[in-house]
Amino acid sequence: MTPRNVLLVALEPVPEEQVREAIAERTDSAEVNVHVVAPAAHRGTFQWLTGADDEARAEAAELADRTADAVDAEVETEVGEDDPVLAVQDALALFHADEILVAGSADEKTEAALRNLVLPISRVGGGEVGGEEATGAEAVARGVAQGRREETPFLVVGTVAAFIFAVIALISLIAFLVFWLV
Repeated sequence: MTPRNVLLVALEPVPEEQVREAIAERTDSAEVNVHVVAPAAHRGTFQWLTGADDEARAEAAELADRTADAVDAEVETEVGEDDPVLAVQDALALFHADEILVAGSADEKTEAALRNLVLPISRVGGGEVGGEEATGAEAVARGVAQGRREETPFLVVGTVAAFIFAVIALISLIAFLVFWLV
């Protein structure tokens, strides 16, 4: 019997039990080979502009390793592109999957693009581990903090400019007080 090939896309941490159960469901009929790809998705615009994407790739490698540790089967891992769809397409070029298993939650655009790959897609977990999915202002703030939003460079430059202005205002106030008192 030919082994079943599962491409496990690790978008965010998911409890090990859920990953283990999802793979165990697929081992009923045949042996399973698993290829874990973790997109370096926490690389934001600011990190890309400065070339400091090593941290994002290291986080993705750690996520891939943690996800692979939860699997009781033959496992390969890789760090993919920051775009999850490109990461999956690159992985599929080397690993001929029978199914895509998404660990975590993806936005609507990503899910639609993955459905266009004409492979069965299943999900393991969703939202944040141990909590609810961020919505509204919290989601925007988290996206800016992680560098995923277009506003991040402007927010960083604006914050630095405000800090410099505050320092200059404080120095000016101190100088004014010193000259006024003398």
